[in-house]
Amino acid sequence: MPTVMEQKHEQATQPGIQGVLATITQSGCTNTCGYNVALHNDGSAAADIMATTHSLVTEQKYPAGTIDTKPLRKLLTAIGDVSRIPTGTCPKPASFATTTKITYAGKTSGDLQCIQPPEPGGDQALLHESEQLARLVLTILVQLKFDDRRVISNQ
Repeated sequence: MPTVMEQKHEQATQPGIQGVLATITQSGCTNTCGYNVALHNDGSAAADIMATTHSLVTEQKYPAGTIDTKPLRKLLTAIGDVSRIPTGTCPKPASFATTTKITYAGKTSGDLQCIQPPEPGGDQALLHESEQLARLVLTILVQLKFDDRRVISNQ
């Protein structure tokens, strides 16, 4: 059991400990709307689904405990500055391409769908953690099961 001092230090090193841990942003494409998902430290989430004009269309909320934030927090803490995640370009269809980014501690990653291996001699640990983060983000989005297509069908 950690001491009170250890708990305070742990909280001080975790950005947003009182509220939002991280925000996932998925761009829209021809058939789907974009969205932002704020993941809270208590495992709750709030998704803002945007129309193609980027005006707020709907918000979906998820109660505390919906998401297990421990693995996410562990990966984000290990990576630190998510803008260092090695991303690049990857082949995507023009009309249906989306990008997935994560914002943590005031920094935003590149497209988590396009993680690239580092240069020879580069940070292999960062690559491994980045790939784990990308898989975890996808798992979280699937777990939330919000319907970003229903907004378009109602227009």
